[in-house]
Amino acid sequence: MANEILASLDDINVHLPDDKARMEDSEDNELQIDAARYIRSLLAGFFSSATLVSWDSPADTPELIRGIAWRLIASKYYARLYTEDTAEVSDYAQWLYNQANVMLDQVRTGILTLLDTNDTPIPIEGGISLESDDFWPNNSTGEPHFTTGLILS
Repeated sequence: MANEILASLDDINVHLPDDKARMEDSEDNELQIDAARYIRSLLAGFFSSATLVSWDSPADTPELIRGIAWRLIASKYYARLYTEDTAEVSDYAQWLYNQANVMLDQVRTGILTLLDTNDTPIPIEGGISLESDDFWPNNSTGEPHFTTGLILS
């Protein structure tokens, strides 16, 4: 993919502490690529390839995906800066990373709906489809052997 920028520097920097971390233009290149690949890999079975590759600039990327991308980018950038001074993990960086992954899970399960640049919902085209046969016990397994009223002694 020629251009893998999902979030703008403004998107990223607005959520980094002013007094501690400001990302410059050249500092986000590898993090942008990493975030784009991570997001696309997790959404690959849910949205068409054409949809995923159409997100090639912040202007063409759904706002929700931009939000996930800046969280991933800011978390890695802040974690790098934080670990220069200590071996501990930054709570803020971890919180951003966790928040991005929760949002990705919610997109995949349909809790969060992606809207295109015209505010039209982007339908999930694949994903996991579970039915009653995927769970056990189910209606095909026969009568239950134990009930809540059964007393075993």
